[in-house]
Amino acid sequence: MINPADINISDFLANWYGSPSSAEQRQDSDTWLPAPLREWYGLVSRWNQLRSSSVRVYDPQGIRVEHDKAVFASDPTGDWFWAFDASDSSSVYEAELRGEWKLVPERLPEFFIHLAVTVAASSATYARQCPQVPNAALPAVLTGMNEVSFGGWRWPRSGHRTFVNETLIADVGPAMDFRAPWRNREGFSAVSVSAMSSEALGHLDAVSTVKWLVHP
Repeated sequence: MINPADINISDFLANWYGSPSSAEQRQDSDTWLPAPLREWYGLVSRWNQLRSSSVRVYDPQGIRVEHDKAVFASDPTGDWFWAFDASDSSSVYEAELRGEWKLVPERLPEFFIHLAVTVAASSATYARQCPQVPNAALPAVLTGMNEVSFGGWRWPRSGHRTFVNETLIADVGPAMDFRAPWRNREGFSAVSVSAMSSEALGHLDAVSTVKWLVHP
């Protein structure tokens, strides 16, 4: 199990994307913002790939305060939001549109490490996906990868886990039961594996019980 605190975001991004487009980090004057968020803006200024559609982090002028919660990010559809507490900027909250804010079991530094890994996976050129992977096949699918002990988000659904190695990122979440939408199908998982190269996904060819959707 990998402790998220042991992941250096800059090193991770340099390995995944290569050298940054800019050697200097942006220096924000918005000193009221928590340091991890300002550091994220600096990373985005160096790796433009972080401007992903998977999660939208607002620019400083787009952050709004609602009932002591500073809303700083949303999902692509604007149906899910993340905020930090104005009185405790290291705490992260999430809520569905018009729903109640609930505390995320990740502090803000871990949240942005989680986000960096999520964005890297979603923007990868090479990937394979399957919404119904038998759990018995997971050891073969995840061979050579280690789980990152993220606290977890409720978006897009609760129960997602992240596995990584030097060239692969895998997201494993609950599979949907065909007969009962939005309920979990026992014995199966939804899996997405992103890679730095097509060769890194070669071991999945040997998993005969899974029919993969291949990108590209």
